[in-house]
Amino acid sequence: MYSSDTMRRTIRSALLIALVSSASCTTSHAQQSARYRVASTAVLSLDRVGGDMPLVDTLTTAALLEITITSTSLSVATLAIDSLQVTSSGMVRRAPDAFVRGRSVAAVLTDGRPRITGDSLTACTAERPLAALLPELLPLLPMPLRADQQWSDTLTVTSCRASLPVTTISIVKYRTLTGMDSTTVLLERRALIRAGGSIAIRDQLVSLTGTGTSEALATVLVSTRRIQSLRGVQSLDFTLTNGQQTRRMVQQITDTISMLP
Repeated sequence: MYSSDTMRRTIRSALLIALVSSASCTTSHAQQSARYRVASTAVLSLDRVGGDMPLVDTLTTAALLEITITSTSLSVATLAIDSLQVTSSGMVRRAPDAFVRGRSVAAVLTDGRPRITGDSLTACTAERPLAALLPELLPLLPMPLRADQQWSDTLTVTSCRASLPVTTISIVKYRTLTGMDSTTVLLERRALIRAGGSIAIRDQLVSLTGTGTSEALATVLVSTRRIQSLRGVQSLDFTLTNGQQTRRMVQQITDTISMLP
C-alpha cells in the first residue's frame, strides 16, 4: 500500500508554494517561469494485521522544480521536475518511484487556474500524479492582491493513491496578511480534505476513504504574484479495506520551499 503515491503526496503538499500567476490570453507569445527548491519530510504510520505495532517510515524529499506559463491563444502551465532525491528509513516497503528527471505535465488555465479533467480509467497513468498537483500550484488569487483579503475555493481532482483511483475534494480558505513591507503579503492557506475511491481487484472490491487537514503560510511578492517562500504542514488519515481486512494509514507531512534566483 506504500508506493510512489506517498512521495507524490509529499511533493503535492510542498508544492503549494509554487503559485505562479497566469498571463492574460493574447495572440502574442509570452512566457513566465520560476524554479523552486523543495524540502519535505513525511512520517507514515501503517497498521499491521493482527494488532501488532504499526510500521513507521520517515520519507525525506529534496527536489528542484520549474513552473512555466506560456501564453499564445491560450495560457498553459507546465510543471517539470529538474531533480529529485527521495530517501526512506525503509520500514515500509515501497515500489520504485514514479517521478524521474524531465517528467512534466501541462494544463490549460481557466480564470488563472488549471482545470484537470479525467476519470478513474486514467487516474493511475504516469502523468496523472503530476497533473493532480497543478490545481494546488495555481490557486485563485484576487486582483489586485493586497493584505486583509479573504476568499475560498474548492478543488476536485481524480488521481492515484495507494494504487487506487481516488477523487479528492479540498475545501480551501485563504487569507492575506500584512507582509514585512509594502512589496509583499503573507498568504495563509487552510484546507479540509476528503478523499474516496474504489477498484475491483481479483473479484474483490478494494476501497479507500480518508480525511485530513493542511495549513501553510507563504510570502508572496505583490508585483509578480509569486510566492517567495512557504512552510506548510499536512495531516492525513486513510482507511483501506477489501471487505475482509481493514488497514489504517496516517501521514504527517512538513514542507519548506523557496524560490531560486
